[in-house]
Amino acid sequence: MVILLILLGIVLCGVVAGLVMRPRARAAQDAFADGVQALAARTGWRPDHAPLPPLQSTFVTLNDVLGSSNHHGIAVNLQLAGNWRGVPVRVLQLRYRTEYVSTTRAATMVLVPRPVPGPSLTVRPGDAAAHLPPEVAQRITTQTFFFTTEHIAAVFPGELTQQDLTTATADLLADLSGARR
Repeated sequence: MVILLILLGIVLCGVVAGLVMRPRARAAQDAFADGVQALAARTGWRPDHAPLPPLQSTFVTLNDVLGSSNHHGIAVNLQLAGNWRGVPVRVLQLRYRTEYVSTTRAATMVLVPRPVPGPSLTVRPGDAAAHLPPEVAQRITTQTFFFTTEHIAAVFPGELTQQDLTTATADLLADLSGARR
């Protein structure tokens, strides 16, 4: 009888916790959706379902940059596409887990086509001055850049609803894309 009461107490605690957490989760989802709609309205980018290159094999250092590992994987849970300053752009909301943290983290990746093929290269913020034009390097804050044969991409921590950072990153990539043509 005591065991049955203990089990019933555990179940009731779970139900109460679920009821308390549900409004918070819903509010966070609504805030994210509102942020995405605001970004789309500001930029003209729209939801996109076009196939993506395999992220972990195309951007081979992406796991290191995010602090993730291959066995956790990196998922794209939202993709926007459009043009920015005449350059086709794709913006990805990434979700991933790190090696030592059990919670899911978010990062944003902005991709543009690479106008001229070249070697693959990863440029972290501290190395930007050595690899990028000075007018671009001085504007880098938290972004890490990836140059592959087909893409120039930048990734930074946090959700794509950080409108100013997302559009500033798109500006940087448009400048890089135009500077290399």
